[in-house]
Amino acid sequence: MNEFGDPHLVGWWTGLIIGLVVVVVVVVVVSVLLVLASRINAQVRTAIRELEATRPNTQPLVELRRTNDTLQRILRDARTARHALGG
Repeated sequence: MNEFGDPHLVGWWTGLIIGLVVVVVVVVVVSVLLVLASRINAQVRTAIRELEATRPNTQPLVELRRTNDTLQRILRDARTARHALGG
């Protein structure tokens, strides 16, 4: 007999200890991942709020593109008309 009891149980004790160590390591890793995920979530929410705040300042750029497209079309049509008139 030894301090673990029956000599045939030494393997069981070793397996139990290794299993507990693995479980503790997994719990620690998952806890760290959850904390990091929470921090990332908070940063994403902050970034979204800041991006939403920029929307009023950047919305006119959409209108500028439409204005540019319209002016390009007018210029193209004017060139076509000028060419048709022999100019």
